[in-house]
Amino acid sequence: MNFSLAKNWTEQSFNELFQQQHMTVILEDQSSVQADFYFLIDKTFDMKQSMAVGFILSENIFLPYLSIRDNLFVGSSIKEREKKKFLNNLFDYVGLTTSVLNKSEEQLNTFEQIKLQLVQLLLVEKDIIIIDDIFQALSIGQRQELLPLLQKIAKEKQKAILVLTNDIQIAESPYMDKIIKTA
Repeated sequence: MNFSLAKNWTEQSFNELFQQQHMTVILEDQSSVQADFYFLIDKTFDMKQSMAVGFILSENIFLPYLSIRDNLFVGSSIKEREKKKFLNNLFDYVGLTTSVLNKSEEQLNTFEQIKLQLVQLLLVEKDIIIIDDIFQALSIGQRQELLPLLQKIAKEKQKAILVLTNDIQIAESPYMDKIIKTA
């Protein structure tokens, strides 16, 4: 695999990617996005062992033998009696209704899956959120809802959000704090 980030970035450059309260976008050609996504996974685990890293993917990542609710709490230390309160607060925060918990995984649309992944990462308190090229599967309206939500999460929850995409419109949106072009 060809890792375009590996050629262009030093350890200091990688550290700069993961600044809290920032949304950084890496604009790449389509062939590099997937390879660099996996490269970043490896690199973040090497460099940020003390920080929790989470990933948002376009495909469903939930465990099929657990309910959606139970999937959201995988890796969480939240006590059972507090789960409902946390879940309701985060659902309000990301713009989901609790009725989504009554759906099966197959009934979830891509946008709901992405928002549920965000809820899960917030429940398990990830410091860094790396987002694969999820925007291709979303409508313009969903993109317009998701980008300000991601910026809000970065600022209010003090997360470092890194977006990998080949979409110039996403990269040049006003919600991004920094654009890195590798293409």
